[in-house]
Amino acid sequence: MQRIELGNTGEEISVAGLGCMYFGTRVDEKTSFRLLDMYVAHGGNFLDSANKYASWLPGFRGGESETILGKWLKQDSAPPELLISSKVGFPYGKIPRTLKKEIIISECEKSLKRLGVETIDIYFAHAYDRDTPIEETMEAFHQLKKEGKIRYAGASNYTGWRLEEANSVARNQGWEGFSCLQQRHTYMEPSARAEFNNQEFLSPEIEDLCHTKNLSIIAYSPLLEGFYSRKEAALPALYQNAVNEERLVSLRNTSSETRLSPTQLILAWMVSHSPQVIPLLGCSSSSQLKENLVAVTTSLDPEVTQKLQ
Repeated sequence: MQRIELGNTGEEISVAGLGCMYFGTRVDEKTSFRLLDMYVAHGGNFLDSANKYASWLPGFRGGESETILGKWLKQDSAPPELLISSKVGFPYGKIPRTLKKEIIISECEKSLKRLGVETIDIYFAHAYDRDTPIEETMEAFHQLKKEGKIRYAGASNYTGWRLEEANSVARNQGWEGFSCLQQRHTYMEPSARAEFNNQEFLSPEIEDLCHTKNLSIIAYSPLLEGFYSRKEAALPALYQNAVNEERLVSLRNTSSETRLSPTQLILAWMVSHSPQVIPLLGCSSSSQLKENLVAVTTSLDPEVTQKLQ
């Protein structure tokens, strides 16, 4: 699997990451380990988790994903050069939704312990906090970096102006700021004024900002939880519009022409896109991951990419 530079850091990150959201909950330990082994065997180096994964499932409290990763990282099969990410900001258990300095630091300590590592490679602000001064939030990330507890900071679910505000504050203080953005993104375009609750999608404006500022773009939910693999499925409510009806027809026609499944075609389109988008592969079986790995190592001809615009 190819690698690209992570923002302006000089660090190399895989063109696709492995989403570990349900590892340790919906995906049992044995299967999680098999998927992790398979992903790194194909050259992947980016594993994505969060402190609250997957606290919303009945019988779970959060931290399960990090705990499973921590157990796997202790094995000999885990290569040393990996980029492990986690996140802070969304509520779970008794932890409120906040990016206050004290919570960022205390939650980082918990994540470090669960992961069994001394440093988290990419630590994300999981969602913008309008009630906490941005200076306080960015100072917390700077402090963690200075103490060696994180290497890089990332943002997730930020609007464009809030992302630029955060990095402007950091620059004025001589701090590094955010090096990447993780956002909801797929082949379909959300309908006008679509509301995704606490999630922010990758708009053309934000995409242009990241391209201009050389911030890496990471896409979560790129496959709409398996929508594209269901042949006769209707468009999800938040994506129902005339443009997407045409895009879906184009996707299915191009899929037939290229002999790539719609799922594979979307992932290949993302990694071939300019600016490049790093999709998170959320898999629960080896067959799913195998299909996705073929996709992210497939180069699309320019005319195929043009058909999908």
